[in-house]
Amino acid sequence: MVEGIPKGRKALAKSISSQKLTTTKWADAPDKTKTLGNNTLSTIISGHLTPEQIDAYQEYFRIEEISDILRKAHESHEPILSFLSSNDETKNPTYEREPSPPPKFDKEGKRINTREQRTKLQLEKERHFLVEVAAGSIKNYVAPPGYVKPVKTFEKLYIPVKDYPEINFVGLLLGPRGKTLKTLQEDSGARLQIRGKGSVKSGRSANPGEDDDQADDDLHVLITSDTQSKIAKAIKLTNEVLDKAISSPIGQNDLKRDQLRELAVLNGTLRETKPFNPDNNSQGRPRRNDSQQIVCKICQRPGHLSKDCKQGQGQSQTREPIQRKRPTESRAHQEVIPPFKRGRAPTKGPAPMAPPPPPPAAQASAPPPPPPPISTRPSYARGPPPPPPPPI
Repeated sequence: MVEGIPKGRKALAKSISSQKLTTTKWADAPDKTKTLGNNTLSTIISGHLTPEQIDAYQEYFRIEEISDILRKAHESHEPILSFLSSNDETKNPTYEREPSPPPKFDKEGKRINTREQRTKLQLEKERHFLVEVAAGSIKNYVAPPGYVKPVKTFEKLYIPVKDYPEINFVGLLLGPRGKTLKTLQEDSGARLQIRGKGSVKSGRSANPGEDDDQADDDLHVLITSDTQSKIAKAIKLTNEVLDKAISSPIGQNDLKRDQLRELAVLNGTLRETKPFNPDNNSQGRPRRNDSQQIVCKICQRPGHLSKDCKQGQGQSQTREPIQRKRPTESRAHQEVIPPFKRGRAPTKGPAPMAPPPPPPAAQASAPPPPPPPISTRPSYARGPPPPPPPPI
């Protein structure tokens, strides 16, 4: 019971609680109290309480209510649905339950996603979350008897791939080398894993720790943690990434742009482009016209190309441009060397001379004269020939 009503307001609170409760067309007359196990709690909050006290009492009431349902189902060995007011058709004839998902079976052939199992799992998750919140908001709070804190709890967040098949959700969640997913895990404190159809590329084997039901399930993010608060924070951060991918136009997703830039930094291919600054261009001076930087090779005047020069019109295009200094040698005496035979010019010494022209061919009608006799005598002993020897 919540206490702390001001003394001056007790009479007013007593008069409000003593008013007659009438029956409405939606339900019978509500009960003032409700017995949950060994506790009898009031269903009507009377008096002036702060919003924090009202929230704390609602959390405490809901924890005791869930614990009472689970305790009764365990002791009587009856299904949990029989203790829920929504399952009673006499009290709720217009209640329509949500459609059941496709059946799933374990390795032994037993169904693992019946309505009874899904309801029990949902109630346990809700109680875990409320116990964590109550422990932080209610001083000296003690969990209900029979409550066991789970070592780890998980939650599945399905990705809308069927509605948006053109968006690469897996790439946005993973990021460059999985850095985006690691950032989500560090910020939330929970573990995030991408599971289901499409989480593994074609040609690769599935993860060794992944179950068969997860591999056949739709694409989803499996969030695992020891507390429900961390799971709730991870769901919020993951939904922000998915919403940004859906709502951002093509080419305007800031998250994808940052991921591509970070990937370029990791690969070493980032090129920083600086914006144009007119103050840094030629030290603030006006730029000259580009045509003034072009110099004609014929008349040596700027402002036009050689092919547009008036002095060179009507002449051959192969004419050599006029040089300022006349070469020392005539071009007629220079040897023309093909481009593929041109070598590196020598740095020192005179230029190589052209070979002498071959001698003119002799006439074929006149025979060549006989060569003169060659003397074997030395040049210093040359003189008149000696007389012939006397006859014998």
